[in-house]
Amino acid sequence: MASNMKVRPLRAADEPQWQALFRGYLQFYNTKPDETVMESTFHGMLSADQTLRCWVADINGKAVGMAHVILHPSTWSQMPDAYLNDLFTAPDYRKHGVGRALLQEVINTGHEEGWRKLYWNTAADNESAKRLYRKVAKETSWVKFEVGY
Repeated sequence: MASNMKVRPLRAADEPQWQALFRGYLQFYNTKPDETVMESTFHGMLSADQTLRCWVADINGKAVGMAHVILHPSTWSQMPDAYLNDLFTAPDYRKHGVGRALLQEVINTGHEEGWRKLYWNTAADNESAKRLYRKVAKETSWVKFEVGY
């Protein structure tokens, strides 16, 4: 891991770098960005209600990775559940501990804030992500279903 890396919450000044990271993430999944959605997502992550959260990995003032989390109520507990919606590291910074540091910061925040659980999905063929995820979480037997509109 880069010794000069800091993982911190998103700031308004991060918008251009965040946009570049998010575009890279969408490109990784062969999806085109919707400018309106990107703008509302960015501003939602800066909202005081903190339902939508973002952390960035910062190396010498440059955002090189991001993690997006959605906090939501649980029907099983009074503690919120957290869904890791997106985790992305810029290609030049992969295999240097950026994703692991982002994920660990999210996990630590969950402990500190009393979340019931943190959960996420990944593509079945994303082997590098699965290697990381198996180091910090247990793989479940749940099967995902989806209805698209």
